[in-house]
Amino acid sequence: MEQATVYRWNSRNGSGVLTRSDGPPAWFHVSSVEAGDVLALEEGDQVDAEVENVPQGDYECRAVFVRKHLP
Repeated sequence: MEQATVYRWNSRNGSGVLTRSDGPPAWFHVSSVEAGDVLALEEGDQVDAEVENVPQGDYECRAVFVRKHLP
């Protein structure tokens, strides 16, 4: 699990992009977002993410789990 920042989030099409401190941006789908965070997620939010190095479209990797970071 690593910390990342929501760079882009489009709730209408259910996908977004995370920026990471130690790696390339990661694509994510609404199905990977923890259920309670789907409606609350916004660009700029800090999240905990599990990222796998599997290409997704134009991105080198994708997040398979995303939840808002609790301080």
